[in-house]
Amino acid sequence: MRSGPGSGVRLQWLDVVPYFPRGALDDSLCGSGRPAGRAGRTGPSPGSGGRMTGTGVVPRRSLASLAAARLEKTVSADAVRHNLAVLRAAAGGRRIMPVLKGDAYGLGAPALADLLVAAGVPALAVDTVAEGAVLREHGIGVPILVMDVDVADNAEDCARYRLMPAVAGPEQVGRHSAVARRRGEPVTAWLRTNVGFNRFGPREERDVDAVLDGLHRARAAVRVAGVFAHLSSSATDPGETAEQAEVFRARVGRARAVLGGHLTASLAATHGLLHPAALRGTDWVRPGLGLHGLLLPGSRDLPGWAGSGLGRLRPAVAVRARVLDLLTVTRAEGLGYDRSAAVAPGRRLATVAIGFSRGLTGPAPAFTGLLRGRSCPMVGRPGMDCAQFDVTAVPDARPGDWMTLLGPERTGDGVARGGEGAARGGGPVRAASDVGAELGLTLYELLAALRMPVRLEGAAPAAQGDDESAAPP
Repeated sequence: MRSGPGSGVRLQWLDVVPYFPRGALDDSLCGSGRPAGRAGRTGPSPGSGGRMTGTGVVPRRSLASLAAARLEKTVSADAVRHNLAVLRAAAGGRRIMPVLKGDAYGLGAPALADLLVAAGVPALAVDTVAEGAVLREHGIGVPILVMDVDVADNAEDCARYRLMPAVAGPEQVGRHSAVARRRGEPVTAWLRTNVGFNRFGPREERDVDAVLDGLHRARAAVRVAGVFAHLSSSATDPGETAEQAEVFRARVGRARAVLGGHLTASLAATHGLLHPAALRGTDWVRPGLGLHGLLLPGSRDLPGWAGSGLGRLRPAVAVRARVLDLLTVTRAEGLGYDRSAAVAPGRRLATVAIGFSRGLTGPAPAFTGLLRGRSCPMVGRPGMDCAQFDVTAVPDARPGDWMTLLGPERTGDGVARGGEGAARGGGPVRAASDVGAELGLTLYELLAALRMPVRLEGAAPAAQGDDESAAPP
């Protein structure tokens, strides 16, 4: 990751594709004054640090900052650190393996990995080899579990980047054994077992035993560090979760009998912390949403809620977009393409810098934004890069204002207020559960769908919290 000069924004090139080419985010291109373009096109002289205009040299801004000036997704480092402490307490001494899949749900995996490793987490988890490779290239050195079974093409790189692959069936055993033999060193892996999620791995016990036998035969090449599984209904169904936990404990027992008693075990993610059965006999918890202070609807109704301590989680994520223009409607005409949305004369509309290219799809008549403490409904369908909101109730709205679409509202001094305090009267907040319901998205889909530059606010290089790193997987 790189940050443009003075931009305060850190992001990967993946965050802005297809808007900018990969090299465009390099400081050498964004801020050095290198002439841009093909032969025959004029540019500033080398080392000028700017671009030529009719009046002289103007300092260049990074392309990242150009995008972030219109809209931004922010993550509070203080809230993430607080949430990590809450999750550690709820885990009851079990080690924490934060899940940063999907670029940490679209929130910037490398920067969050830095924060979490500084806070003492001993391992991380991702979904793919590519995601793990990004973290290694960024300089992350702790063990990284690749939870999903990846394609055979990536097995060599999985070993090269010292990632721990999930092994769920005989094909993966053979694949990673072959890589280990070619490289002349063993591959460390985790056994992924299917207790009812039914995405990877066999369900029947005889097939599970066949996988264990294959791992036993390949034990010199594939060294299994642990066993993990994924719960299917931990946010909704205590009975089903207890049944799956019982199956998991039996599988772990058989795996230890075949492969050795050293194997560690992990079943619970964030919502698994609400089920004592999902924690019993396990060593690791793999939180994802909980790091950002988010829980699925219905979590608070589960029997384990009262004693979990998860009510202390703080929302960490905010999404804000700038008001680009204002229009007072003077005619009874429709709005946008085909004039499909009717707007009455006298209404005041704000055109806001977010559209379907950034994940805001429509129509979503219930969707609103916060502007100067007032709720403003979206009108009509969003366009490619902008949408319109009815701001009639905000007479002092002006171009350049920040509209809050998710999280605590930004105040006039540019400081975000909210989190736990906002929920208790410290300021208005667009709750993620409400935003997701308005857009018809789960919390997972919501975070990943809103594609825009991410800024980690309040990150500090010093280690925070408890250090668990003495016991790697």
